[in-house]
Amino acid sequence: MFLYQMLSDEYMRKDGKSPALLYMGKSFSYDALHKAIDDAAARLTPLVGRGEVATICMPNTPECVYCFYALNKIGAIAHMVHPLTPEPQLRKFMAAARSKLLITLSVNLEKYAPIARDYPIVSIHPARSLNGVLRFAFDIKNRPYKGDTTNITDFDKLRKVPLPIDLGRTDDSTGVYLHSGGTGGEPKIIELSDNAINSLAARGREALAKQDARGMYMLAALPMFHGFGLAMCIHAALTHGCISVLMPKFSPKLAAKLVKKNKLHFIIGVPSLFRSLLKQKDFSGDALKNMYVAYVGGDCAPQDLLDEFNGRMKDAGANGRLFEGYGLTETVTVCALNNYNHDKRGSMGYMLSGLKAAVVEPDGSTPLPPDTKGEIVIGGDTLMNGYLDNPEENERVFIDIDGERYVRTGDYGYIDGDGYLYFVQRIKRIIKIGGISVYPKEIESCALDIQGVTGACAVEYKKDGKTFIALFLTGDPPSEAEVRKTVADNLSRYASPTIVRTIDAIPVTPVMKADTRALEKLASEIAEGESK
Repeated sequence: MFLYQMLSDEYMRKDGKSPALLYMGKSFSYDALHKAIDDAAARLTPLVGRGEVATICMPNTPECVYCFYALNKIGAIAHMVHPLTPEPQLRKFMAAARSKLLITLSVNLEKYAPIARDYPIVSIHPARSLNGVLRFAFDIKNRPYKGDTTNITDFDKLRKVPLPIDLGRTDDSTGVYLHSGGTGGEPKIIELSDNAINSLAARGREALAKQDARGMYMLAALPMFHGFGLAMCIHAALTHGCISVLMPKFSPKLAAKLVKKNKLHFIIGVPSLFRSLLKQKDFSGDALKNMYVAYVGGDCAPQDLLDEFNGRMKDAGANGRLFEGYGLTETVTVCALNNYNHDKRGSMGYMLSGLKAAVVEPDGSTPLPPDTKGEIVIGGDTLMNGYLDNPEENERVFIDIDGERYVRTGDYGYIDGDGYLYFVQRIKRIIKIGGISVYPKEIESCALDIQGVTGACAVEYKKDGKTFIALFLTGDPPSEAEVRKTVADNLSRYASPTIVRTIDAIPVTPVMKADTRALEKLASEIAEGESK
């Protein structure tokens, strides 16, 4: 079954007139959603063919949802990219994915217009789905792009043609590209099949701890380039009759109001999202009685965050609870979680039904006994097809256990005697900021391209409970401001270092690898000194 087929009314017998999306206060029915997907498919068919790749670089808007499913319907591959990606990095991503087309918002054209020299761009107005007054107000605040529009076409001016009958691929072939650091810490493009994403969505009742979620509201603030955002907040929610509340940018104030108005029952987010929500005065008292369940993932959640959220719920006499889950993009995100039926403090929970976990030696494939620490490996029908154009890494990351295929997670942990999964630390060098993966090697490579830099090491440090990046350099680099600007111009804003220091030499461990722990300690000392 393809993604758009699982979304169809036949799967859940959804009422076509019931709401599917809520965006900026406007509701869109399931009938309107399917009609818009068909319309987008007819417009995109002349630009991208069966098995070809189109890049979607957009926040969560109705058009992002339409275009995603439209590409699936015409047999194309949807390449999902962060809308704040710098132009040089986006160009590299598109080249690596062999993309044929860029779909983005008109407000991004100032940044992305140069890409039109190599790829056609489809431009979509952010307020296209809203009424004329709101669109006019948006244009007042955001100056329309007035530059060269060669090879740039407005979405509504695309020529519509009949849809292809043969999609040219199966539901086991790749339908979606997502970016990840991979289990080794290097940025990679993950190939996900329709079947893998659908398999996770089919477990929606179990994941949401609700047998019938029709008519309930799911916060869709995690963007669709994020595995949790795509698979759970959009696809799983819609296929089970929920209403996805689209937020192009998370607003804790708006989220608190929606909870109070009984228009937000499920929240899936990263730790920083829940921290900001708990700071809202409206997120308390009787307003919380409408909350059903919330899940935190994308990064390790401190126990105090879970305790504060659940304490707030109990004080309000509300039944809602925040649980921690575990997943990775290589398994279409969530594969284990705590819930109302099984919840053990400090654990990542139980595996979802039909999925399996084991713990092996980091370079081995023999399962270790319960309570023995090692690398977590995951098996089941939600596994990725592999990393794009990376046979060596695919050979390393997939292992066989008793005739079944498992994927290495790069995470160090254990499974206790009751079957609960515990995460200890990441083997891979990935820094999580706001739930977004930041890759130190990318930052270091960028820094090493700067004239005068002879060595570089990027590490994370904590300050006031938040994660930041420190970049240590050797040689004779330019000013700290110039280094920061170079990183900001070439990588995502999450990769921008808040500390840049030149040191005599990068410290190393006995095996001659960069001593990141020593540098993390140094970064914390610098941060502490600056705060005094």
